[in-house]
Amino acid sequence: MDSRPFSDRIKSVSSMLSGCGKSGVDALILVCQDGVGWENIYYLSGFTGTSGVLVITADDSILFVDPRYDIVAGETCCCRLVSCMRERCVTPLRAALDYLVTRHARVVGCDGSRISHHVYTEMERAFAGRELADLSSLLVSLRRHKSDDEVGHIRSAIRIASDAFLTALSEASAGMSEREFACSMEYWMRMKGGDFANPIPIIVSSGVRTSMPHAIPSDKTFGHGDMVMVDFCARSSGYVCDITRMFSVGEPSRESLSLYSVARWAQAEAAALIRPGRGACELDSASRCVISSAGFGDFFTHGVGHGFGLSVHEMLAINAAVEHPLEMGDTITLEPGFYKPGWGGIRVEDDYLVTSSGGLCLTEELSNELYVIG
Repeated sequence: MDSRPFSDRIKSVSSMLSGCGKSGVDALILVCQDGVGWENIYYLSGFTGTSGVLVITADDSILFVDPRYDIVAGETCCCRLVSCMRERCVTPLRAALDYLVTRHARVVGCDGSRISHHVYTEMERAFAGRELADLSSLLVSLRRHKSDDEVGHIRSAIRIASDAFLTALSEASAGMSEREFACSMEYWMRMKGGDFANPIPIIVSSGVRTSMPHAIPSDKTFGHGDMVMVDFCARSSGYVCDITRMFSVGEPSRESLSLYSVARWAQAEAAALIRPGRGACELDSASRCVISSAGFGDFFTHGVGHGFGLSVHEMLAINAAVEHPLEMGDTITLEPGFYKPGWGGIRVEDDYLVTSSGGLCLTEELSNELYVIG
């Protein structure tokens, strides 16, 4: 693994801390416990384990781990390592907090959105008389603009996910259950190179169950004439894609074809607006206008898209309430959909990179036409 991107990111954070002055933040502490909070630690250090604590100051960066992760940290991490002996009750968190206390850090930044109440109270006790600052918004913004390397990882995730979908689709037929199709997708994504760590649930729904935007795959079987919705993500080198495709079991009805074309049209209208400086709400409005004109506006119940990267949902949300402009290097989804209880739902989702000349569809090689199986 090339450690240069991680080293550069840590240097950037260290530089920000050194420039804060006496009234600013002295150190940053990031905590990953049982896989929760891994994204920022991975982004800054390259560490791929599921537990650890990263501390960054103006002149140092240390990853505290327990002996389970000594080898993987040594192979992947670009900063100094401290291995903590669990049998002596010196946890990585305790060791990191003690380190910061001895350095007399007065203001310590953390990711308030990714730590448990238990961890927060431990921090409060350790830093009695000192200040904890929530830097979650800063950390999200650090990860917002994707480098060429990051886009390459996303493209790899897209290839894996697309190949898995087409392979699973070739094996699907009437009588297969939603659960079986989801398991087939999971299997093929792993076989084709997808990351094992931090798997993302696959959404598979059929028939009337497509009216649930985030349906959990059930034992319902695919019946003739059913529309099937599959929302899936693969992960490669930590980075994800986010795709939704639909297929019909048997030849689709004229109504299904017509409504599916509405969703594709709504997506195309939003995609045509992608460019740096364009307000996120404008994309949502363009898509919503198409769906409303078809009479389904009341059933378009979510924003038209969102940012993604190491997490499936990252900055920037693309909905009617967000006026923040798109910026070059953003990776976003566009996923217009409508969901009518008792009837079903339609959604199509593709991934885009915001470039200086507009939106580049990263998922264009996987056709978003309605698929048909026998």
